[in-house]
Amino acid sequence: MADTPEDLDPVVPRLSTLLLSDYAQVRDRLLFVSSGGISRVVQPNFPAHPRIHLAMVVHLPVGTLGKSHRVLIKLKYPDHAAVIAQIEIKINLDQVAGANPGEGINVPQAIDLAPVVFPHPGQVDVQVSIDDEPAGDLTFWMLQNKPAE
Repeated sequence: MADTPEDLDPVVPRLSTLLLSDYAQVRDRLLFVSSGGISRVVQPNFPAHPRIHLAMVVHLPVGTLGKSHRVLIKLKYPDHAAVIAQIEIKINLDQVAGANPGEGINVPQAIDLAPVVFPHPGQVDVQVSIDDEPAGDLTFWMLQNKPAE
């Protein structure tokens, strides 16, 4: 059952966006995503270093500003529970100039996954936690090209 707006705690950071894309970048506190929503990544060989990016937005309610927040991203092969990579991001923002009283802040992140080594094809789960609390997840598949016969 999905959380309704009434179920969400208004004073804890939350993950509002999480997607896999060909490319992502942050400019002027805005997230730019090219070819987002990838669910299958095909590679000719393994181990592989695919040119993909993880795009995400963390919403910080006004009551959480000025505090440090730990965002932990784990990439796993669920069939073996093997961790492929672990990425940690620290977020610490004060009030943004021009923000309205009570206004939270969206903090976009673009993470280049090219340095991550994917040892073999298979299902990959991306699990995100904020301040050690589960915040969101997504699944994609690493697939290998079959040679032409």
